Amino acid sequence: MQFNTDIPKINFAMTYLTRVAQDWFEVGLNQEDQGILQDWLSNWNLFVDGLRRHFGLLDPVGEAANMLDNLHMKPGDKISIYNMDFMHYASQLGWGNSVLCHRYYQGLPNRIQDSISTQEQGKSTSFQDMYALAMTIDHRYWERDHERHRARQAEKEALKSHSQKQGKASTSGSVMAFQSKANPSPVASSTKNPSSKPSLFPAPKKQPNTPWVDLSSKLANNGKLISDERKKRLENNLCLYCGAGDHKLDSCPKKQATISLKGCGASATADTLAAASEKPSEK
Repeated sequence: MQFNTDIPKINFAMTYLTRVAQDWFEVGLNQEDQGILQDWLSNWNLFVDGLRRHFGLLDPVGEAANMLDNLHMKPGDKISIYNMDFMHYASQLGWGNSVLCHRYYQGLPNRIQDSISTQEQGKSTSFQDMYALAMTIDHRYWERDHERHRARQAEKEALKSHSQKQGKASTSGSVMAFQSKANPSPVASSTKNPSSKPSLFPAPKKQPNTPWVDLSSKLANNGKLISDERKKRLENNLCLYCGAGDHKLDSCPKKQATISLKGCGASATADTLAAASEKPSEK
């Protein structure tokens, strides 16, 4: 921005003042209304001199030297940040090459100092050479740091992928085992589960060589033997249950079959006695 005179230049600069500096110059402006004129209101050099005298450093060179003496590169920073601060303070000083080189080296972190000290030619006494070497070492350090970071990320991804595969395999095995338990095969159920409940109506054991006998003419309506038939069986020493002569009532196989049927809820009627004998199939 171009200014023809110092007055608009001073007015423009005053718009950037804040806090105490702004208050101080506003007092000068108020005095102008009372007839007290300040020279710095119309003279740029006086205005700048007033700023430095009232608000600037008393000893800017000493302050820059103190800041440079206490400047150290932070371990997590890149060297560009350190270089910017170092050159800012060094530009205000008249230090020689060897002094700047020594001070620059002192402010570097151990990781860079170690690499500089192990150089075959030893530490340089030239500030420019020291400056360039430190930048090269720092760039290589961060390049290697990025390589390690990528390697760690790849290792984590590989481990994560392996864990996911292991988890899927474990889940699949668990599901198959659950399905196998929930839906066992018929053979496995019959052989591996002997404690399963029996049928509510088990079939009676088949008695071999037991011919079917029509009992309708020998039983009364109440299902018992008629008197003549009972008397005949007693006189001929026959089984009172089935009329056979090769066994007694206590060992009658048909009676045992009837008892089995009664255990399933059948009654000892004529139908029950008939069912106790195996009726041949009719063709």
